[in-house]
Amino acid sequence: METQYDLLLSGGTVLTLDSQRRVIEPGTVAVSGNRIAAVGASAEFEGASATRTIDCTGSAVIPGFVDCHDHMEQGIVKGLGEGEAVWEWLTTLIFPLGDAMTVEEAVAATRYAAFEAVRAGITCVMNNQYLPWDAETTDAVAKAMESVGLRGVVARGMTGTPPPAMAHRGDDARPWTYSTAEELQIMRDLLDNWSPDRLIRLWPGPNNLVFNDQELIRGCAELAREYGTKWHTHCCEAQQDPDIYKKTYGMSPVKWLNEAGLLGPETTLAHTIWVSDEDIEMLAASGAAAAHNPVCNMYIASGAMRLGQFLEAGVTVGLGIDGPCVGHRMDPFEAMKQTVLLQRLDTLDPAASRSETALELGTRGGAAFTGFEIGSLEEGRLADIAVVDLTAPHCGPRPRAVSAVVNSAGPRDVTTVVIDGRVIVDDGRCVTIDEAEVAAEAAAAMESVARKAGLDHYLEPWLDPSRN
Repeated sequence: METQYDLLLSGGTVLTLDSQRRVIEPGTVAVSGNRIAAVGASAEFEGASATRTIDCTGSAVIPGFVDCHDHMEQGIVKGLGEGEAVWEWLTTLIFPLGDAMTVEEAVAATRYAAFEAVRAGITCVMNNQYLPWDAETTDAVAKAMESVGLRGVVARGMTGTPPPAMAHRGDDARPWTYSTAEELQIMRDLLDNWSPDRLIRLWPGPNNLVFNDQELIRGCAELAREYGTKWHTHCCEAQQDPDIYKKTYGMSPVKWLNEAGLLGPETTLAHTIWVSDEDIEMLAASGAAAAHNPVCNMYIASGAMRLGQFLEAGVTVGLGIDGPCVGHRMDPFEAMKQTVLLQRLDTLDPAASRSETALELGTRGGAAFTGFEIGSLEEGRLADIAVVDLTAPHCGPRPRAVSAVVNSAGPRDVTTVVIDGRVIVDDGRCVTIDEAEVAAEAAAAMESVARKAGLDHYLEPWLDPSRN
């Protein structure tokens, strides 16, 4: 065994999430360069040396969390729009926010969300960016994520030419900045110039299967296949979405994707709440992936994904935060715990879900969803790792590590985060940025955007609970 490493994470309870789901206690994870060099019992590393060794005694050492669906720029309006359903929330808060936001404000918002994410143990984020979605902002948002040291994807939000389904909305509040042809050309130009060496990948991200032009969806799927990327969109988040699609096109959106030959391993869908049994089988057969967003789905009362049925069918599923605006925190621990609880409540079956499944979705599931070589602690995998202190009273007195990570721990318990072999969070602090400066920039951006977008009515210190 190699005896010289760049980093040793030693003495913790190592939840490998490997194919055998080994739990090694006390265990050690060794890192060389940006890869995991070895994983095993700490006794096996006696005599090994490293540039740095971190004592993880009393902590769980786990793969970094993967956030499979997010809108990071929305974080500067946390808590606004509470009590609104999806379309009302979008048209009265989010679309005006995007209209008012500058590139600099989008960067400030994204850097703050990225800083919050890594402090919570998130090492990879699939950021569906559409506030705004011009080429300059897309690149700037990716650089903002990279400046914090975060791995991930920017799925560039796209709207294109208004489709027939919009007639069922009864308003024209949705922003239509570019035609379908313009959207696809902008996306192609960005992909042509996107370096494969960046920490951030770029995907086409048409905003919504129901309310995007079918030719835009087709074009995005074809671009993903041409450039070897994936593509991402919202699917059947609102209860009325499938009915609207059927009224317009005569079938469900998932069935149309399947019949059009657009479902495949490169297809990633957010929410997939209001889908049929047939839809689930088509997703499984195609290799498509779904992002489950339990906190958001409860926050805006969208519904509960039939997670057990998805997993039983063999659909790849990862967990998403869906933006700190619809959950108030970039918190993977809350997403995991609510995944367990929501399924139990929805099915009235306490055995419907468990901690192990939630942790797998937050790590291995996210790796499969995004396509990065992450999600487990195994030799040769990219070194994306989180260390979670389990010694605080809310995690004790002697925790079973898996349950404690999912049910008891939270972002404040994350002490160390490694991304691509680099220590990004050290002793609970993000070392790649000036935390106070990033927070101040985000606060200033929020004040500016709220003023320009006319969001003052959202900022009242006490809102009457009976007022809709």
